Amino acid sequence: MMNLQRLEQAILELDTVLAELVKLLEESGWTRPSRRERVPEQSTSYDPFEITWETTTPEQAPIPTDASRLYQRWFSGARAIVAKNQQSRLKEFDALHESALSLFAGSYMTQHRQYSTMNDLRQQSDILHAVPDHIRYSAIDLELQAYATLMDDEISAAQTLAKQGFLRPAGALAGVILERHLKNLLRKHDPPVAFRANATLSTLNDLCKDKVYDVPVWRHIQHLADLRNLCAHEKDREPTKDEVGELLTGVSGILRTHL
Repeated sequence: MMNLQRLEQAILELDTVLAELVKLLEESGWTRPSRRERVPEQSTSYDPFEITWETTTPEQAPIPTDASRLYQRWFSGARAIVAKNQQSRLKEFDALHESALSLFAGSYMTQHRQYSTMNDLRQQSDILHAVPDHIRYSAIDLELQAYATLMDDEISAAQTLAKQGFLRPAGALAGVILERHLKNLLRKHDPPVAFRANATLSTLNDLCKDKVYDVPVWRHIQHLADLRNLCAHEKDREPTKDEVGELLTGVSGILRTHL
């Protein structure tokens, strides 16, 4: 997959080609109004007994000689990007090409045909400009899926430890999972929230308060941190099976509701 920054730069370069093409069409034909007005209500009356034959040939303008060359440059580059990075919209892009191509194959154009072709070009441009967002959000989705799968596996490992009676290790592992998750939330926050590499679970929770989640969630995680501390510090009393179960359930819930 093309580097995202290079891709966006390539799209900007194609924008220059497209702008030159549209300028040529407008200079040879008609300049499209930048702001479309409302179409007023119209009433039409006719005499059913009056028969009139009238043929009107619309005005035509010559198609610039460079128009076809510019369109081929635009289409070839834009299609290559769409085909490589968003196959799902290639059929739509090609259909617009078939419509636009009929103008560049001729020598003259009507105002209606020119405006219709410019609309096809605009829609092609919209598809092209949507490609970086498709890549960006697809990558985030894949990252979240991988992250969620990893967390599920680790929670399952902690649950297995708890079932086998290893309560402290199960609780400690749940604490590590929760700590890593809070760090991930802080990194992904817009803007990212800085934290120390050795920040404690309680500190990470404080940093998340009001930025990532609200006070009730903060209190809930503080309680989970207390349960984790009970499991991690052997000088304290032994954690009960119910306390470790509550910790695992709580961490699993945070993972699913705060991505």
